[in-house]
Amino acid sequence: MRFYEFATTKPKGPKKPNKPLTPEQSLVAAKKRDVDIAKQAMQSVKDHQKQKKEAEKARRISYIGKLRPLSN
Repeated sequence: MRFYEFATTKPKGPKKPNKPLTPEQSLVAAKKRDVDIAKQAMQSVKDHQKQKKEAEKARRISYIGKLRPLSN
């Protein structure tokens, strides 16, 4: 390692164990995970639709370009 890596790297302490959750806390955590998964799925669908729309637009533009003869 180079000197600046020694100077900027902080030592990591031991990881503290997590306490077990109460039933109410575990329900809340599960609901939050479900919401996060649903948000990721929705974003994935939106991204897919956006890519599909852009591909269709590019295809349409290239097709129109073939139909129109270049007038010089």
